[in-house]
Amino acid sequence: MRRILVGFLATIGAIALLLIGGGVAVAWMLLGRSPELPERMIVTLDLREGLPEMRGGDPLGALGLAQPATLIEITLGLEQAARDPRVLGLIARLDGEGPGLAQAQELRAALAAFREPGKFAYAHADSFGELGPGTVGYYLATAFDEIHLQPLGGLGLTGILIETPLLRGLLDKLGIEPSGGKRGAYKHGADIFTDATLSPEYRESLESLAGSFDRQIRSGIAEARGIAIGEVGRLIDQGPYPAEEAHAAGLVDRLSYWPEVVEQAKSRAGASSELVSLEGYARTAEPAPEDAPVLALVQGVGQIRRGDSDHGPVGGWLMGADTVAQALADAIDDPAVAAILFRIDSGGGSAVASETIGREVRRAVGQGKPVIVSMAATAASGGYWIAMDASRIVAEPGTLTGSIGVFAGKPVMREFWDELGVNWGQVGRGANAAMWSNLVGYEGRARARLDAFLDQIYAAFTGGVARGRGLSPDEVLEIAEGRVWTGEQAKELGLVDELGGFTRAVALAKEEVGIAPDQPVELRAFPPPRGLWDQALDLLGDPPGLIDGVRPWLQLLEPGMLRAPPLVIR
Repeated sequence: MRRILVGFLATIGAIALLLIGGGVAVAWMLLGRSPELPERMIVTLDLREGLPEMRGGDPLGALGLAQPATLIEITLGLEQAARDPRVLGLIARLDGEGPGLAQAQELRAALAAFREPGKFAYAHADSFGELGPGTVGYYLATAFDEIHLQPLGGLGLTGILIETPLLRGLLDKLGIEPSGGKRGAYKHGADIFTDATLSPEYRESLESLAGSFDRQIRSGIAEARGIAIGEVGRLIDQGPYPAEEAHAAGLVDRLSYWPEVVEQAKSRAGASSELVSLEGYARTAEPAPEDAPVLALVQGVGQIRRGDSDHGPVGGWLMGADTVAQALADAIDDPAVAAILFRIDSGGGSAVASETIGREVRRAVGQGKPVIVSMAATAASGGYWIAMDASRIVAEPGTLTGSIGVFAGKPVMREFWDELGVNWGQVGRGANAAMWSNLVGYEGRARARLDAFLDQIYAAFTGGVARGRGLSPDEVLEIAEGRVWTGEQAKELGLVDELGGFTRAVALAKEEVGIAPDQPVELRAFPPPRGLWDQALDLLGDPPGLIDGVRPWLQLLEPGMLRAPPLVIR
């Protein structure tokens, strides 16, 4: 129903634009021009929500003129602003949650680089969690010169909590029996359905993750605020704090409303200074020189599946193996591309689809075109599979990665249907014809066949890690078992080469192909960004002749402001 509604609205919008005609085209073309920037600027940034990894994750975005900037665009925009003498400072709005830990770490590094030339950066929050958690939001705020909190706000500095649902009790009540298997004692995707309490391995894994996250946050706060790590622990244990207590404890610098922060920033920058959104500022970047080396950017975001990438049923992306593999293949075949930056944000999915993508990574490296993986918040299970053969792997300390294991299963629902009074008739040919039926579990020959698949995939996964990361099979088996690691832990284990974000991956790509660190490069997206009209027409389906007849006219109206600007790195 949602897709039908979106398609209907897109149709109405397209028809309306065609009727209005040239006047709209002229107006939109004017809007698409880069704005004139003032000589003294304060850039603004809203970090109250998480930042998308890719544009266009929501089909409804095709109908709007504005989509939120991606994390990569924000970090590159901050780099550009750091070099621009017209930009004097930054003010940002934060919240208790917003960007997750890995995103916060990438932003913290970008903010440190922004402040290095002497520019100021102020953070403001109405509340770091309004009667809710605010630890990660506050951790991000400590990367700024000053932290401002609304006088009636709060600071939800309470530490780290990891919770996971265990559904076995519910499934038992519903008459549903989970049936399947796994390879890896720590492969806990299956435990969610098979267990009613935390197994010792699951608890050990979660304790390890919580400990690593906690150390990262405490050390980051301690360094930024100039206090001992032990004191940070004491302050966390005494939280959360009303605004006045947070100020008295030295956790925030001032109690201010947002307009007061704006006035303070203008006073520091000078009366003639003007506010400019960082997203708008970043669109004014000058193009790379014509002879600039080209780095390809391929993004793999969302659950991995066979076929094409698409939008998920409730928003976000699904990573299609065909789409991503073709993007890598095109980058390999493009003689202008010196190296490939592969940005991954995925918790896994189909092993077959992961191998389709992984094969192209191996092919690129084998043909002498380096592939540098930049892990975002998550690159685990299939997300690690598609990374393991890369030339170099970069992850944030808070990235979730590893999970080198496999599980497969199904719900056996005979009792559920019996309770509802539904009987199923069944006939078949073949000893294992009912293997995939939800009326019976994996038993006898079916269990043996399932085990064969699990053994094959686990052997291919662990063998691939040994090959790609230069580890012995025994070393891989010790750190595999389906266990999830933080990026910090993964580097110690040899699963990750360096800690850092996308800009660090760019630096490594330059290093791999002999490009000077300060030489500008063009970042070219594979596949290229799709225009508004292509997105909107996709939602209409394919009425005979409509799209082919309408597209040439719509492309004449494509406004410059709606095209993703080329990304230039200097």
